[in-house]
Amino acid sequence: MKILFVNGSPRAQGNTGTMLRSLAKKAEGNGAEVNYLELGEMNVQDCDGCYRCDVEDRCLREDDMQGAYGLFREADMVIIGSPIYMGAETGITKCFMDRLYYLMSKKDERTGRRAAVFFTCGLVEGHMVYGYMYNRYHKLLSDDLGFDDVRTFIVSGMKHEVNVDENYYAQDTLKEIEGFMFPAD
Repeated sequence: MKILFVNGSPRAQGNTGTMLRSLAKKAEGNGAEVNYLELGEMNVQDCDGCYRCDVEDRCLREDDMQGAYGLFREADMVIIGSPIYMGAETGITKCFMDRLYYLMSKKDERTGRRAAVFFTCGLVEGHMVYGYMYNRYHKLLSDDLGFDDVRTFIVSGMKHEVNVDENYYAQDTLKEIEGFMFPAD
């Protein structure tokens, strides 16, 4: 199984990155082939909505998304993490997702692909306040990008530099995503 992890946090060593690295380590331990994108270290330009990718069968932007497309397309599973800043995912995460329009226009017909996305936020009530993120990303990943099974999580109480090992919400989400990655038979 090939799993792509995408960190949309501008802080590679922050809460979101810590959780993603933990999941990636578990995946490697279970024999998965792991790829990891650190969006904060990539050159990802905005999608300008040119739609030329439909005509020319390639995105005309010359940036790090060219390599990311291949990893995203080859993955059996994609796990995306982003903090919520000012009520939404980070700008780089939004930009990355917008640029996936190129892949939306060439919908993957493979079956069995799965995706999970989680959003860390400082609010203890974040799972109630940011509920709209569930539907938004579920539709994007299932309807637009063709994943068969999609899970979305809001990880509440994740203020700056939380000890992920001691945070109930983080641990609960990690267990759920681990079970999703490698379901018990």
